[in-house]
Amino acid sequence: MEGKEPKRWINPMDELKKSKKPIYRTGLKVNNSLTNSKVEFVSKDGTPKVTWYMCGPTVYDSAHLGHARTYLTFDIIRRILTSYFGYDVNLCMNITDIDDKIIKRSNEQGIEFSKFAKMWEDDFFKDMRSLNIMYPNYITRVSEYIPEIIDFVKVIMDKGYAYEKNGSVYFDIEAYKKGNHMYAKLVPQDKNQNIEELEEAEGALSKDNVSEKKNKGDFALWKKSKENEPFWESPWGQGRPGWHIECSVMSSSIFGQKLDIHSGGIDLRFPHHDNEIAQTEAHDDSQQWINYFLHTGHLKIEGLKMSKSLKNFKKITDFINVYPPNAFRLYFCSSKWDLEMDFTENGLAEANTNDRYISEFFQNLKVLLRENDLKRDLKFSELDNKLNDTLIAAKNTVHSAFC
Repeated sequence: MEGKEPKRWINPMDELKKSKKPIYRTGLKVNNSLTNSKVEFVSKDGTPKVTWYMCGPTVYDSAHLGHARTYLTFDIIRRILTSYFGYDVNLCMNITDIDDKIIKRSNEQGIEFSKFAKMWEDDFFKDMRSLNIMYPNYITRVSEYIPEIIDFVKVIMDKGYAYEKNGSVYFDIEAYKKGNHMYAKLVPQDKNQNIEELEEAEGALSKDNVSEKKNKGDFALWKKSKENEPFWESPWGQGRPGWHIECSVMSSSIFGQKLDIHSGGIDLRFPHHDNEIAQTEAHDDSQQWINYFLHTGHLKIEGLKMSKSLKNFKKITDFINVYPPNAFRLYFCSSKWDLEMDFTENGLAEANTNDRYISEFFQNLKVLLRENDLKRDLKFSELDNKLNDTLIAAKNTVHSAFC
């Protein structure tokens, strides 16, 4: 990549136009976090086939309403892409079953970490089914990709973008930038700030390792395991994967070196997703791994950040036995998917009322059609024409909104 100026985003349309092959275009635009603007969506091959990697849960506790908003939002977008725009979407979602939070919580409860993680994984998918969220095409667990993670880290080290220290391996951000790469493409203004976020991303069990790093922003690709922590054998000793590396490896294992869509909650933009981009583009010697990044907005509860300390931590199970899945779907559709949303139970109840109204309308319509099938005069009246015009206008409005 010598001599090429690193860019924040390379429009895939530019390369596709050069090929002079037919391009599947639908008029769809997406709010791409790599540009902070709406840009036309095309797949990397210019075909209807779309590859999509979605950050899944870290399984150590019950799924909450923030999870509901994120996964319902992407389920809605996925259904629109497939059922309306005709894309063949292949979606992969990971399960983080190796993580500082999981290890800490399982040790506190005296449960073997893998059993603990599987328990909460099952609980998560139970909640997703209760919300009528479709399964991904691929589900990957970190614990099942350890050999691939080790090989991936080796390649990054061999290319000079990572270093080993006391049995841990860290990504070298300064070396990466010197190699004609841009760091922190999603949130460039935060790359030298948000130390608290950087430390949180490294994990509570790894705070003592800060002094091992060359630069404060360097992040762990492989962590040396301590006492009472799970471990796997590696060239650097007994250890376990860092958080960010898992998504790069599992996505690349499923889809290869180029990805159409990557998605997650807005809180993952920095450092998680920015670090994913860096390590993958370092590994692949590429300038662009992801073409489109989608991030859902924050979910507040009655105007406040959701937190156990504020006693407003709302689990999906607190509501799913009271309100049907479509009530959640309609409610989350009432706010723009990539902006902050304020959850209130009154709002959910109103969505439930609207859901019942819609359901009753279609039930009544089915009865009317069944009772009057071909029995009435088929000539269009003025009222019929008005109704048809209204229907066409509504379809156009929906089409514009979906685009």
